[in-house]
Amino acid sequence: MRVNDKTLKFTIFILAFLVVVTAFVLLFVIPGIKSFKTKKAEYYQQLRTEKHLVEEEKALTAKLEKLKATNQKVLRAFQKDFNETEFLNMAHRYFTNVKLVPKRKRTTESGLQIYEFEADFNADTPVQFYRFIDTVNQMDNIVKINFPVILEAHKRIITLQFKMSVYRLLD
Repeated sequence: MRVNDKTLKFTIFILAFLVVVTAFVLLFVIPGIKSFKTKKAEYYQQLRTEKHLVEEEKALTAKLEKLKATNQKVLRAFQKDFNETEFLNMAHRYFTNVKLVPKRKRTTESGLQIYEFEADFNADTPVQFYRFIDTVNQMDNIVKINFPVILEAHKRIITLQFKMSVYRLLD
């Protein structure tokens, strides 16, 4: 009967070992596999999102570079200092009694400086004002003529009064 005792002990030991291994698998391995699968799915989702964002960044960078290339003149105009003397000399080609009165200078949250002026000019014909506007559009600065433009005729002279804004980016 000694063989049966050893066999019984061995069988009990094997069964105990199987119970411990099964418990280990059920308590640690299976939850670990579930956690691994969840983390793996999150990882691949993050990789897809990152790839999408990188592609979107490349597209936006290319678009920005294209815009910079096509709008180089405008970007330089935003960076150029406004030369009031140069502007007045240009205005004298179209008007007489040119007056440009600085009103205020303000800075926006986006880093844009806005210089505001009141302009008081005399002209012989309204056509001179339109030619002046064309020349302002060709200037190396960003200049906006604000409406209303007041035109008053006094005999042979037309008085023009308007407000004007000059835009510049801060360095």
